[in-house]
Amino acid sequence: VTISGGTSAPVVFTVNPPALTLSTITPAIGVQGATVPVTLTGTNFAAGATVGTSNSGIAVGAVTVVSTTQITATFTIAANATLGAANVTVTISGGTSAPVVFTVNPPPPTLSTIAPATGVRGAAVPVTLTGANFVGGATVAIGNTGITVGSVTVVSTTQITATFTIAANATLGAANVTVTTSAGTSAPVVFTVKPPP
Repeated sequence: VTISGGTSAPVVFTVNPPALTLSTITPAIGVQGATVPVTLTGTNFAAGATVGTSNSGIAVGAVTVVSTTQITATFTIAANATLGAANVTVTISGGTSAPVVFTVNPPPPTLSTIAPATGVRGAAVPVTLTGANFVGGATVAIGNTGITVGSVTVVSTTQITATFTIAANATLGAANVTVTTSAGTSAPVVFTVKPPP
């Protein structure tokens, strides 16, 4: 400030960059063992921005600042990455954004075989389903309304046991069997209903 009697000592005035925001990440879900290209959307992104995550099982790579509102990156999710929600942030020299959630899910189940793969009308058939990525709470479905699925037990990540109770009037022929978990549904394997001897 200057007046007729002189000038005051200077005071520092700092101009900060506009606040950094992160609003969305697309997709916001990935599965263990996958590599997921993601797009982060927000405001005031700048060259040199970095992307971080609170899940140590997610490696962030190929970070590209496309514009002040968009960043692309690749998330490489380890096969043993912690399941569930992880915070994702963007950092520039002016600060770090508030987090947005990225969720790691287990991979969907795969079903490779069912043994035995046949049963006769009127029988209760204990079956063993073999595959991968089975988890507690998995369900078994069959595309034949004449077959009731019961006693489903997840023995391990690769094996489920169940009992197929086949009605005396169940439709003859092939029916698709699938396993469903929170991560999705397997491709089908065939179970065939035959007439009694």
